[in-house]
Amino acid sequence: MTYTTIQTIEASGIPYLEYRPQREVDEDLLITIEFTPEPQSWDSEYQYSQPEFVFNDLVATRQQWEHIYKYHLPETELNLFRICAMELVDNLTPSGQLLSEPYWRYGVRCDKTRELRWFSEQALVRISPTNPDWF
Repeated sequence: MTYTTIQTIEASGIPYLEYRPQREVDEDLLITIEFTPEPQSWDSEYQYSQPEFVFNDLVATRQQWEHIYKYHLPETELNLFRICAMELVDNLTPSGQLLSEPYWRYGVRCDKTRELRWFSEQALVRISPTNPDWF
């Protein structure tokens, strides 16, 4: 636990520092964002899908995961990332009608450069102890 200096109190000419415990940041605090698209007023062959991943999900690239699975390499060789950005890509006409099926892109930060890289749903796989595809 860390402490923060609040104030200096003087008693009989001797200064005393007053400390207060600093609250720890709860890293497990999750914020849920609900996605509810506006209903289309016209008939459309395309629909908005719910995202496959959510913020803070632990993921790996599907290509690397398949390589490790295929050659029975240790899972410690897998580069893991957390979803830190999401983008809904929907191509619309000027009147607002969908031109193609909307899809989600997910942003993860690279370890060394901290650069934001974007992936499609098909390029990522969720990594969790409850995932049956996990080793």
